[in-house]
Amino acid sequence: MSKIEVPFELKGMDDAGNFEGYAAVFNNIDLGDDVILPGAFTKVKTTRGGRLKLALFHDLTRLVGSAAFTQDDHGLYLKGKINLAVSYARDAYELMKEETLDSMSIGFNTIKATFEERDGRTVRLISAAELWEASIVPFGMNPEAKVTDVKSDIRLFEAALRERMGLSQKEAAAVASLGYSAVHRDGGTAATAIVDELKEISNLFKNQFGVQP
Repeated sequence: MSKIEVPFELKGMDDAGNFEGYAAVFNNIDLGDDVILPGAFTKVKTTRGGRLKLALFHDLTRLVGSAAFTQDDHGLYLKGKINLAVSYARDAYELMKEETLDSMSIGFNTIKATFEERDGRTVRLISAAELWEASIVPFGMNPEAKVTDVKSDIRLFEAALRERMGLSQKEAAAVASLGYSAVHRDGGTAATAIVDELKEISNLFKNQFGVQP
């Protein structure tokens, strides 16, 4: 699951735990050379009531509430409610009000993406994605650097998949984003061989570079 941290464009809060704002912005090239296109969230993992789960730091054992969500030309807009009856959620909301916790990070899986060259850079255009959750996170000294590090590791993994396995760019990106089960090929033996080779590549990255794809 990919994660992108963004400064939260908060539009309003009240004392009952309600807030509104954008959790993602469309058509913006992030430091990992990804662009989320308008309407990209074609699938959403929701509560039974159809709301997006809200968490602290992507820890789904520490849910803080839920949000109604819409997509407009600008981005992913949330109308959320923090459950103030939960102690850690109440603490987080107080930090949100004083703008100490002023960022959000969305967790999603890429379903469909294409690549194009922009100013000498290969940019991935994400046109379809499955949204899992939105998290309240702290705004660090340089949160973009952390995103860049993760995305850089994924790019290396994708390159290895293309070179070692002969996968297409689309297949390699799918495997790096969704895991081994993202590649579906006919024939049990071939499929098993691919998975074994992927595990070998994964172990190579872990042992040689300290990277866990």
